[in-house]
Amino acid sequence: MLQEINTWADYRSKLREFDAVLEHGRAAAVTLGGLSAASPQVSYGQQIFLKLLAHCSALRRLAPDPTQPPPRELSDLPSMCALARCVIEAHDAFEYIAGHAVTESERGFRIRLWELHDATRRLKILGGTASANPAVATILADAARLQLALEAHEYMASLPAVPQAELRLRLRRSDPPDFHLTRRQRCALSGMDADWHKAVTMQLSLNMLTLPFSVQQSSQFQAGTPEALRLMAMPLLFALPFLARVIQSMDQLIPGKIPRPPSRTARTMALWRRVGEQDEQAGDPR
Repeated sequence: MLQEINTWADYRSKLREFDAVLEHGRAAAVTLGGLSAASPQVSYGQQIFLKLLAHCSALRRLAPDPTQPPPRELSDLPSMCALARCVIEAHDAFEYIAGHAVTESERGFRIRLWELHDATRRLKILGGTASANPAVATILADAARLQLALEAHEYMASLPAVPQAELRLRLRRSDPPDFHLTRRQRCALSGMDADWHKAVTMQLSLNMLTLPFSVQQSSQFQAGTPEALRLMAMPLLFALPFLARVIQSMDQLIPGKIPRPPSRTARTMALWRRVGEQDEQAGDPR
């Protein structure tokens, strides 16, 4: 998709596609705003969806204005890449907690593990800052309750011996992961190419972090060239497939509630959803 951008008009065209999908996502959020969540899966799904939309909205605000001449510097590129990374992270959390088609037993296990990971990290942060926050006692109690529930959970007992032993060890060390599945396993369940997912994440990180490549890139930037235009569009176009996927997943999570997109937007979403899709021949690596 990046190779299709050669002129400022091409950039504007891709930005319109991003805007159309984002606008539909916002319309979906407005519709869902008055609904009560029927389960933790739906509740968390709605909240993660809103967070992903917030990342996409912030990313769009940083994008070069298509009504103005092309910018002569890349000052906002690292921030745009950081936001696009946040979009991917929100997509991954949504899929793990609310999107994947799994049993109720596995769903409950995933939610508890995710909550325990969060509680443990918060405790480490508060401990590292010598906080006297009265919330620490509550978080400690929550973490203990969640760990006991996970250790005795029926889904834990159903895991293969090696990953089960590794997970139990991490629980004993108070280092629970956010996900019990690898990136490749989670991508397979989402119908996404794990190598593509890793590649776009790494490319965004390369431009986000303070490394020789990203530092030197600014001095080598030549405004208006196809390479410069593609670089400016990269965070938007890397985030767009994840945005389209989560909007469509929300429609499946709460059927019949999200408004239908205009036909052109629907075609755009279908096109961007196919970006990074897993080869159907690959199968489930679990």
